[in-house]
Amino acid sequence: MLFSATQPVLANSKISPSLWQIEKNGVTSYLLGTVHLGDQQMAGLPNYVKKAIGKTEKLVVEVDLSKVNPLEQQQVMMSYMLLPPGKTLQSEISAKNYKALSRYMTQQGLTMELFQPMQPFAVMLQITLMEYQKAGYQDTFGIDKQVMNVAQRLQIPIMQLETLEQQMGMFKGFSKYNNKMIEDGLKELSDMDKYFNRLIGSWKRGDDAELESYYQETFNGDSYSALTEKVLLTNRNKNWVKQLKSKLTKQPHFIAVGALHLHGPEGLLKLLEKEGYKLSKKNK
Repeated sequence: MLFSATQPVLANSKISPSLWQIEKNGVTSYLLGTVHLGDQQMAGLPNYVKKAIGKTEKLVVEVDLSKVNPLEQQQVMMSYMLLPPGKTLQSEISAKNYKALSRYMTQQGLTMELFQPMQPFAVMLQITLMEYQKAGYQDTFGIDKQVMNVAQRLQIPIMQLETLEQQMGMFKGFSKYNNKMIEDGLKELSDMDKYFNRLIGSWKRGDDAELESYYQETFNGDSYSALTEKVLLTNRNKNWVKQLKSKLTKQPHFIAVGALHLHGPEGLLKLLEKEGYKLSKKNK
């Protein structure tokens, strides 16, 4: 959600992600779950997605970074990612986790000194991005950016659901789970096939049952996963539906937000159905 790049606009028949048609009061909109980073196979959107974008009058995304200049983006992000004076990464996590993180950094040819001023969540975001890039995933092939590129080419206005400040501010409440965050993060990075590769593969195939299973396994009910689900997903889902429900009955919209926002007991699919929208899946 934090990176920008120029996107390809070629048609892509190698992937078939689920596109949801949303109807109410005779107005048809579309909902696409996205992944923010992709591999080369994801260069270009399928024709059915591009056609759907062309049928709408407004694109809805989580945050539109094209509205924020790069220097301002960096300043906003650093204001949230840096620890307050007098604190260091070492002071914020256990000795055991600091040692595990140090070992990981050494293996990557990095020094812990680079990360000492950073919040634990920011450290995990940085190293997760590095691992994804090593595995061949790039923001260049991220679906959000490709959708925005098509909309801009068609001169479709873009609406953002949140600001960059709101997105960064979400992590404020996680400090008491710093150690759990480090432990889970390192575990997931050590088994990319079980975690991120599985998510991407399910998304490419439009396998909603597998995405739902992934959601249920990820948010398994412990206090940390419950907080993560509430702050990063369900609270935002409810806020987004509140913003959108009146607009979707007046004007066709194309909504492109992270894939996991669609799933779970309070995912966008269920919330929109509760608001009386008829949903049907399109992936061709």
